[in-house]
Amino acid sequence: MAANAVLLGTLSIIQKSKDKLYLLKSYRNFLYKAFCLLLASLIILSFGKLKDYENNLTSVKEFVGNTPVTLTFKDNAATSGIVFLAHGFAGSTSFMRPIAVALAEAGYLTVRFDFLGHGRHPLPYSGDITTIEGATQKFVNQTNEILFHYLTKYDYSFSMIIGHSMASDIIVRSASLNPSIKSAVAISAYTDALKAKEPKNTLILNGQWEPQLRAKSLEILKNIGIDNPREGRFYGRANDNTIRKVDFIENADHVGVLYSKRTQKELIDWVNLINEDKNVFVGNNIGIWTGILFFSGFFLFITLTKFLPLKTSGKNRFSYIRFFSINIFACALPPFILYHFKINYVEFPAHNHLINQMILVSIILFFSFPFTQIKALISSFNLQLFAFLFILFCVFFGTILDNYVSSFLLNGNRIPLFFSCLIGTVPLMILMQMYYDNYSYGWIAGNIFKLFFIISLSTSILLDISQLFIMGYAIILFLAFALIFGFLSNMVSKKYNNTLSVGLANGVALAWTFSTALPLYVN
Repeated sequence: MAANAVLLGTLSIIQKSKDKLYLLKSYRNFLYKAFCLLLASLIILSFGKLKDYENNLTSVKEFVGNTPVTLTFKDNAATSGIVFLAHGFAGSTSFMRPIAVALAEAGYLTVRFDFLGHGRHPLPYSGDITTIEGATQKFVNQTNEILFHYLTKYDYSFSMIIGHSMASDIIVRSASLNPSIKSAVAISAYTDALKAKEPKNTLILNGQWEPQLRAKSLEILKNIGIDNPREGRFYGRANDNTIRKVDFIENADHVGVLYSKRTQKELIDWVNLINEDKNVFVGNNIGIWTGILFFSGFFLFITLTKFLPLKTSGKNRFSYIRFFSINIFACALPPFILYHFKINYVEFPAHNHLINQMILVSIILFFSFPFTQIKALISSFNLQLFAFLFILFCVFFGTILDNYVSSFLLNGNRIPLFFSCLIGTVPLMILMQMYYDNYSYGWIAGNIFKLFFIISLSTSILLDISQLFIMGYAIILFLAFALIFGFLSNMVSKKYNNTLSVGLANGVALAWTFSTALPLYVN
């Protein structure tokens, strides 16, 4: 009897524990579903907010020569003048969108354009990047062409030009040559071209977290004869158009300064001062809502993976000696081989080198995996999983980036470039995914390989910096890709354990990234 009682008691405890686990699991699933609903609501809300900011505005896309241009203006309202906006290195018209919207709401016609080799411009840029007579002069000539076209087309009494980072130097040079430009604004300024009287009425804005540029800007004022200059103070005179001011935007970095509402307010105050106008400031939080939209989609995807069925498979034993030996060899040898010989897949040196290096690294890595693992990849392919990841990465996230950050959708001569990049990115990403999926502690192996690969790319740049300097930005893109798209794909791979589908999707998305976001440069 006593034994039966103990047995019944034990069974009762087990059943109660199962009931508690079931309730806990149900409660957890409820929280996941509630969180998914919240994130989906934020996505819808973000889309609505971003659309609302431009409800009263019209944007028109056109070409001046080969240069893609976007005009933005307020519907059914008088126009106070024209403002030209020039993006920085590796940017596009999308980078300048928050500022364009704010100025258009204030009553100005804004003109944004893509520099040679950037955004949707069909032609690459060229020339020596270390001299003013090289690439810089080509950008200045392009800017002057835009200025001439629209200043001739529209007879406004007020015109101003704004440039960010690389373009800060370009717009100062262009405005100095064009007396019709009443003011120039250099954001995150890289320029030595500012003079005491040219260009007219110049404002320099930097982010609070750009200490070197803030110091550089004050040095610029010293060089034009202003003693002990300080941020936030006006220098010069309005009657001869020599007003000068350097200021900073609180809580902003090199990119965030373009999305800050404080930047918009500073610009509206500046144009009201120079144009002797009283336009009402209507700012926007495009940057904030773009971030909410992007990361709501990011975390929604992560949460939804919790509901996927788990498909487990055995993991191979990880050999540290073999792994480090093959990866050091694969990443150390290609830069020196390619310094002397490479196949010409495309005309752009940086893209061509990337393709060659990824192919060479992939060939070496291929022989480090057992043939049985390579053979098993083909039978595991899942078209639906690949299509889902492609749509998520290149369509959903790509559309957000293309509209509010920088160009990310294929067009023109970037389409054949995309297919050329696939030759290198697809095998590399599949082999990298094999580290994640087929080995114990695969996430460590995958991340160590990424580090080796970045060191390898950096070595290539140092060996031929004059041609491959743009690969420095390719490294940044690769890191961003790994942190966002790579992380999400690994979340799926943990559940589905489908190396080929995930690796192929990563390869396509990385080729998409390199072909759309990396500037086009030729010697």
